[in-house]
Amino acid sequence: MTSSTTPETTETVTQSASPTASEPQQTDADQVAEPQVEASGESHLPTDAEKPVAGDTAEPKPEVAKLSEKEKLQKAASVTSYKDLPTLLSLQKRLQRLMAPADETSAESAHESAEPTPENSAQAVTETPPAADAHTPNTDKELVAIAAQLQALIDEHQQWQEKLGKEVEQSIVTMTAYIADGRVRETQSLWDRSQNSIKRLNPDEQERLQAQLAPLKLELNKLLDWKKFASSEKKKELIDKMQALTTDDTAPAQKAKLIRALQDEWKLLGHSDDNDDLWTRFSDLAKVAFEPCKVYFKERKEKQAANLIARNNICEQLEAYAGTMDPEAVNLAEVSKLENQAREDWKKYAPVAQAKIKNLQKRFNTVLSDLRQKKRQALQAHNAQKQALIDQARALLEQEDLAAAIQQAKTLQQDWKALGAGSFKDDRKLWTDFRAACDALFARRDAVSKEQKQQQRQVSNAARDTLRKIAALLSLSDEDFSQSRGQYNALVQAFRAALTPDMKAERKSLQDQFNQLSRKYEARLRTTPDKKELQLMQQVQAKADLCQAHEETLLADNVPEVTADALEAAWSELDRISSADIEKAMKKRFTQLLQHLTKPADWPAMVDKQETRARELCVAAEIMSGVDTPAADKAIRMQQQLNQLQRGLGRMPQTQKDKLQQMQQTEMEFLCLGPLLPLTRSTLQNRLQHIRQKI
Repeated sequence: MTSSTTPETTETVTQSASPTASEPQQTDADQVAEPQVEASGESHLPTDAEKPVAGDTAEPKPEVAKLSEKEKLQKAASVTSYKDLPTLLSLQKRLQRLMAPADETSAESAHESAEPTPENSAQAVTETPPAADAHTPNTDKELVAIAAQLQALIDEHQQWQEKLGKEVEQSIVTMTAYIADGRVRETQSLWDRSQNSIKRLNPDEQERLQAQLAPLKLELNKLLDWKKFASSEKKKELIDKMQALTTDDTAPAQKAKLIRALQDEWKLLGHSDDNDDLWTRFSDLAKVAFEPCKVYFKERKEKQAANLIARNNICEQLEAYAGTMDPEAVNLAEVSKLENQAREDWKKYAPVAQAKIKNLQKRFNTVLSDLRQKKRQALQAHNAQKQALIDQARALLEQEDLAAAIQQAKTLQQDWKALGAGSFKDDRKLWTDFRAACDALFARRDAVSKEQKQQQRQVSNAARDTLRKIAALLSLSDEDFSQSRGQYNALVQAFRAALTPDMKAERKSLQDQFNQLSRKYEARLRTTPDKKELQLMQQVQAKADLCQAHEETLLADNVPEVTADALEAAWSELDRISSADIEKAMKKRFTQLLQHLTKPADWPAMVDKQETRARELCVAAEIMSGVDTPAADKAIRMQQQLNQLQRGLGRMPQTQKDKLQQMQQTEMEFLCLGPLLPLTRSTLQNRLQHIRQKI
C-alpha cells in the first residue's frame, strides 16, 4: 500500500528526542551503554537451506511433482495475510477462472489478464464475486471452500481498514488534547503512530485523514520549537549540577550514581539549540567529576579480587576438611563451629565481582551441603547412642537392688556427658526422656528414704517433744526463767530416757539439737539477773518509759496533752528506784522533761549530746566484753582505750560475774539517757543486747 503523506509532512513533524550522534557515550567502568535502536527493513534474507551450496551443480536435482492450479490456490490462500489485498484479489480472479465453464473462461481471459493495481483494489473490495453454484459444470467443494476462505480474508481486510481509520480519528482527538496541555513527547509519539497507520489505508482514506491532521501540524511544530528552547535551559541546569559534582565530597559510589543520573536525564532531553557546545561542556565536566570515582572503582576491583582469593581459600579448606572426615568419629561441636566460622568469614570477604559470584557461591554451598550431610549422619549415630542410654535407664526402674540401680544410673549419666552435645532440638527431647527415667529412679529412692525417715520420726517423737519443751524454756521472761532450773533438769532426764539405741542416724541429730539447746539454756542462765536485779530493772524501765513517751512527742514537734502537774502525779505513782545513783540520774532526766514541756528547747543539740553519751556506753561495754565496735564508733573506742591505758588496766572486770554486773549497770545508765530519737535508741539497745549475749 502506498501513502499519500508528503515528504514535507514527515520531515517537518517527525523529530527524534534522543541525543545527537555527535554526543559521545559514557565510558566509566560501571556505566551501562544505552542500547542503540536501528530501523530495519523487511527484506527477506535467504536461510541456510535456500543458499546455494558449492558443488551442487554436479548432481542433478530430483524432479518435483508439479502442483495443479487448485493446489496452488489452496496453498496460497492458507499463507496470504488479510492485510495483502492485491494478492487476495489476484487469487480470487484466478479462482473465478478455474470455477467458470471453459467457453466463458476463454471469453473473459483477455479482459481479466491484467493484475489488479492498488488504485482499483479499494473498489474491488466492495465487489463480491458470485458464489460458486453447486449446479455449474465446474463446481468443486474444495474450490468453494477456497472461495469462502478468500472472501473471509477480504472481509477481515475491510474491518481492519475501518479499525485503523477509527484509531487514527481517535488519535487526532487525543493529540488535540495533548497539544492543549503542552505534552510534546506524547503528541510526537502519537503523531508518528498515526502516520504509520495512515500508510496502510487506501488512498481515499489517506487523503481524508491527512486533511484532518494538517491543522495540528503547525501547533505541534510550535511545541517542538519551545521544547528545543526548554531543553537548552534544562541542559544548562544539568551542566551546573555536574559542575557542582566536580568539587563535591560525596562518596565515590554515590557520586557515580549521581553522575549517571544526570547523564540519563540529559539523554531524555533530546536535541536542542547549541546542542554540540552544551554537550561538550557537560561531557568534560562529567569526566572531571568522575576522576575520584575511577580510583574508588579501581580499589574496589582490587578488593573484589582479594575477596575472591579469600573465598576460594575458604572453599578449599572446607573441601579438605570434608575429605578427611572420619564418618565413625565426627566431632559434632567442631563441625558446627567450623560451619559457623566459615559463614562469618564468607560474609566478611565481600563484595566479589558479579561474574564470579554464581559459581563460587555454588561451590561454597556444595561443600557446606557435604558437611551437613556427614554431620547429619553423625547426629543419627549420636542420637542412637543416647537412645540406648535412655533404654538402660528405664530398665533400672525394674531392678530390685535399689542401691545398685542408683549407682548404675550415675554411671549412665557420666556416659551421657561423655557423648557431648548434638543437635539442640534432638538433645532437648532425648535429655528430657533420659532425665525422666533417672528422676523416676531417684524418686523411688527418695520414697524409700522418706518411709524410713518416717519410721525413725515415729520412734523419736518422745525425744523431739522433750526438745520442744526445753526450747520453750528459753522463751520465758527473765523472772520465770530464773526459777526454771528444776524443770530443766527433769526434761534432761526425760530426753536421755527417750534416746534409745535403735534410733541409729536420728540419734546423732537429736543429740546435737539437745546439746545446742543446753548450751543456750546455760548461757542465758548465766546472764539472767537475780530477783533483786530484776526488780531494780523493772523500776528503772517504768520511769524510763514514762519519760521516753513524752520526749518522743516533743521531738516530733508536737505539744504533749499532759500538764506538768499531771506528769508529776504519774511520776509519784511509780516505785522509787532502789539504787540512789540510778534514782538521781533518772530524776535528772524527768526534771529536764518538765522544764521543756511548755518552754521551747534546743532539742537537736540535746539529742546529739545524749546520743554521744549512749554510744560511749555501748563502746565501753564492747571493750569490756571483747566485742567488735561498728566502724562509725571506732574513734570513740580508740579514745576510750587510750584513756584506759593512761588509768591502767587494773579496773577492768576479770570474772564473768563482774562483767555481768557492769553490763547491768551500763544498761540502767542507758535507760537514764534522754531524749533520743526512736530509731537511735532501738539500734543502740539491740547493740547492748548483743553484747550481753556474748558475755
